[in-house]
Amino acid sequence: MKVMVAQRARLFLFVVLAVLALFVLMTAGLRLLTERMADNRLFAVLINDQQLTLDGATLREFNADLLRLTEQQRSQAELQMRQWTDGWLDRSFTLATDAVPQYLDWYYSMPGSYSRLYHAIGGNLDSFVAERMGYFLFDTSGFQQQLATFDAQMLDRWQALAKTQQRVIGKQLTGLYEDRQTGESVAVASTLPVLNIDQALASGLRVSAEDMQRWRIGSQASVVAGAGTLALLARRTLLPRLMSLGAVQGARRALAGFVARLAPRLAVAITAGGTAATVTAPSGPGALVAGSVAFLTAAGTLVVTDFTLLKAEEALLRERKENEIRAELLISREALRVRLHQELEATTMQAAQEINRAVAMPYERPEMDRRFHILGQ
Repeated sequence: MKVMVAQRARLFLFVVLAVLALFVLMTAGLRLLTERMADNRLFAVLINDQQLTLDGATLREFNADLLRLTEQQRSQAELQMRQWTDGWLDRSFTLATDAVPQYLDWYYSMPGSYSRLYHAIGGNLDSFVAERMGYFLFDTSGFQQQLATFDAQMLDRWQALAKTQQRVIGKQLTGLYEDRQTGESVAVASTLPVLNIDQALASGLRVSAEDMQRWRIGSQASVVAGAGTLALLARRTLLPRLMSLGAVQGARRALAGFVARLAPRLAVAITAGGTAATVTAPSGPGALVAGSVAFLTAAGTLVVTDFTLLKAEEALLRERKENEIRAELLISREALRVRLHQELEATTMQAAQEINRAVAMPYERPEMDRRFHILGQ
């Protein structure tokens, strides 16, 4: 009895295992059959303004190459944009650094000296010097105008690269798969599911309004179109830093000390003029003439003295001041370079996501087997 029970148990177990094995084989066979049917299915792929008729097996390879080439071109475009940004920054700041000698020529000229003296007496020396520095370093040098066109130049460069990317990807894929098409008739090809890769690439590679908005916000400037974001940035941050340099403040303190000594010296000159007038002509027009001559003589002495002090200051401070201004411009350039690289990285990361989304979209349809979905979606 026990032997019969054991035999029946073994038989039952064998039957179960046989059913499971048959189920596994049928499932695997069905999957293979489904895959084979999918591999034999035909698709019309629009790429590089050309329609390719590919079977399922070839389409899967096409998809892998599409993703590979898209990522490759995106990485190259990011590198080229970074190189373009670096070159643009170097050229722009060269305009400002090359203008430093012109600014110092004015600063150590007699018109510049007396203009500063006038504004020092009026109490607005700092704003006047900052305005003059901005005029020479930013305005007449072309630096300000160059910065004001950054948004437009960046957009043009980005769009040019996007067109190049799309053309290169299309040309590479066409070269790889043009000879791997199935020989179907035009009538059959017209009924096939169409995957418009050209449209997807054009959508994914275009520059969006959000991209431009990010650059403006990242530059801490107005989002009004045409505001010249980096030009505003330079005005708001660079001039105050230049005005705080040690040589600039040292010259400011020297001029303030000169102004403090100027009042009593003018009083002496006026007193001397009055004394001469009294001695030479106690009354009448002669007193005015004699006093004026004496005053102008004393004022002329001040001019000679000021010119001497000015040239002494130039000999002592000009080289230091020029080196400090140039160094500060270079520091500002490198800080701006880091910021632009960060904004560029954020832009390219979003661009990569947009390209992947756009490329995947033609495949996201009910009649498409999930094996063909891009990025496993």
